[in-house]
Amino acid sequence: MRIVPVRKRWFTGLIGLAATALLATACSAADATGDGSYTIGVIVSQTGSGSQLGVGELQGAQLAADRLNAMGGIGGHPVRLVAADDQSNPAQAVLAARRMIGEVDAIVGPSLSGPCRAVIPLAAGAQVVNYCLSPGVKPAADGWQWSASAATEDLAERLLEYWKTQGITRIGLITTTDASGVDGATATQHAAKVVGSQVVAAASYSGDAVSVTSQLQAISAARPQALVVWSTGAAAAVAFKGVREMGLRVPVATTDGNLTYNFLRRVQDYLPDTLLIPATQDFWWQNSPRGADARQLEQQYHDDFQARYGTQPDFGPGVAFDAVTMAAQALGQAQGDPHRAKQVLQSSRGFTGVVGTYAFTPANHRGLTKDDIGIVRAGGGSFTYVGR
Repeated sequence: MRIVPVRKRWFTGLIGLAATALLATACSAADATGDGSYTIGVIVSQTGSGSQLGVGELQGAQLAADRLNAMGGIGGHPVRLVAADDQSNPAQAVLAARRMIGEVDAIVGPSLSGPCRAVIPLAAGAQVVNYCLSPGVKPAADGWQWSASAATEDLAERLLEYWKTQGITRIGLITTTDASGVDGATATQHAAKVVGSQVVAAASYSGDAVSVTSQLQAISAARPQALVVWSTGAAAAVAFKGVREMGLRVPVATTDGNLTYNFLRRVQDYLPDTLLIPATQDFWWQNSPRGADARQLEQQYHDDFQARYGTQPDFGPGVAFDAVTMAAQALGQAQGDPHRAKQVLQSSRGFTGVVGTYAFTPANHRGLTKDDIGIVRAGGGSFTYVGR
């Protein structure tokens, strides 16, 4: 079986009304049990270090549910969202998941890899599909968790491949000590071996550090041609500030977790001269080799997001939009049965999403590959495609 992407135009005039009716609290979700709806829990970081992702993720989830409901729901069944803020904290994510289990048909989120890992045993124990929105999680084969975006290894490989075409092979690396930073460090070291580059110096720092001068001095002494900063939000801003203050004039790259306009505004005073980010197809869809159906979907998605929220979507909305759409359609094909929904989702091939074209298997609950990644340059308040 495969999930069939909905290609019909949805109407922005219905979106505001649908959002009010369908974004419920956990209590009202329990009251709605038995009304024939498919209820999807959305656990995202509305506050805390991951909020630059979580706010947009909830917007993307709302847009997806509204789109489906504007076209009559899934087989006539409305799609409801139950939202919770995990405060960018694994313990809060666990509490939110515990409240939702038994009240929802699937869970989308959390936003960050640490909270996602904390939710894994709960989703598996309850046998509920859980679509984590962080690329830093590696789902177990035939398990109950999925992971959004491309794998961290693929992101790092695409970045170092691009730099190699520019003659850049000596890489400096600085990461945070949290789960996302460790994942990025491991992936970058592995990518360097695969691509034929060299990590000439590596360092790490706590996410609450206020300075990384000593780490950057050690990296600078190794004379790298470029620097990878694998950290997000405020922690990445600290590293960028250090780069600027030291006068380290090399190209800098960072994780796709910083593909947000809020982040660009946060670091505008010390943005590196060249800041590159590996990005999925929703950031370079106009340069994508995908066909007319994908282009039409991207245009509609970007136009309607702009109309509703007054800005273009960044990283968070796209992954949540695709996750809610696929989870809802899998539930529809499975008639709400969680085991069948899992089988439908992990058997889906060729689903056209805004982030990329998905092909799942029981052993692959990510669905995207390096082919879905391009490189964008951040600056001037926007992201510009530079190549692959």
